[in-house]
Amino acid sequence: MVIELEEQYKKLKDEVYHTVAQFSQQYKLETPDTVIYNLAIHLSLSIAREITGSYIDTSNSQLEACKELNTYPIAQEIIKVLNEEYKIDLPESDTCYTAMYLANKSLLDLDFNCEFDIVDDEIENIMNETLDAIKDQLGYDLRENENFVKGMSLHFYPAIERLENNKQLDNNPMVKEISSYEEPLKCAHILNDIVTKHYNKSFNDNELSYITLHFGTAFYDAK
Repeated sequence: MVIELEEQYKKLKDEVYHTVAQFSQQYKLETPDTVIYNLAIHLSLSIAREITGSYIDTSNSQLEACKELNTYPIAQEIIKVLNEEYKIDLPESDTCYTAMYLANKSLLDLDFNCEFDIVDDEIENIMNETLDAIKDQLGYDLRENENFVKGMSLHFYPAIERLENNKQLDNNPMVKEISSYEEPLKCAHILNDIVTKHYNKSFNDNELSYITLHFGTAFYDAK
């Protein structure tokens, strides 16, 4: 299953990036290229999991506020194209994530009702502690990279939800790739140490590889 998922992911990544970039250009969105790249990674993994029957869903209640974004109809179009192209049925959560990526928004940017569980003070504290620790230990002030902070928040909240519910990813095709991401991997381990302190649980290698890739976009932007 892992080999099959990895093969699907590698095939999909460039195709999905091209599709998203086309819509971004068509609607004259000012979405940074690195954000589109992050979205392509997210959707490629989702599609690969649907195709191989290993999809892990997330809570839709966390994403209701994104339906008010002006990018939501565009996101619906993108998901419709991908569903038709790959003969799958991506969940509503992927439409919401796509809308937020295209709007270059983080979960913290959205207005939401108290009934939705988007922002938890402890999770926000973890992010702040992590960014402080990375600056202190490695000398990188990642808060200066707004695109990274927003993209990271989009991944971090559902990752924490999976951690709390013991539903962590178990077949991430990017596990083999992260060894070359030396500094981003150090950042991911710092985050994992802080998460462990708060939850008495840690991210496994599959989750950590995805987190590492998101940290990698911060360094990609800096080049």
